[in-house]
Amino acid sequence: MVKLLIDTYRTGEHHPGRFRRELTGQKIKKYVAMCLKPGKSTGPDRCPNELTKTMTDEQFQIVKMWVHEILKKDTSRQRAMMNGTISQLLKIGGTNKTSDQQPVVLLNSVYQLLNYVINKRLKKIVEPANILEPGRGGDRQGRCVGINMQ
Repeated sequence: MVKLLIDTYRTGEHHPGRFRRELTGQKIKKYVAMCLKPGKSTGPDRCPNELTKTMTDEQFQIVKMWVHEILKKDTSRQRAMMNGTISQLLKIGGTNKTSDQQPVVLLNSVYQLLNYVINKRLKKIVEPANILEPGRGGDRQGRCVGINMQ
């Protein structure tokens, strides 16, 4: 990723995606509508996704400014505030044994939004550059773990 200059402002001149470009208000609204699912557990701020989906225009402008600041500038100040709550979820059909539980990190809804943006941008850069192992099939478009098992 260092060779591709993914984390610099020059990224994108010869690659299909740009990591640090600004996100339009329309795109942010699209991410909020499509990615933040209702009825999910809240992160450390106890703000449910439904509240983020129904924010006022003033609140939306604050979120938009914050997202741009994270994507465009040095984020060492914000990284300290980006935390999550680790929760243990019981696997389907499991008992109360520790081995039947899996840890899950619950993020604040705005951090979830930012996570979706970063994930989508990284996919656009990483997939065409063939950085990932060909055998890595889970969570990749057009691939699945079942193909590897065959």
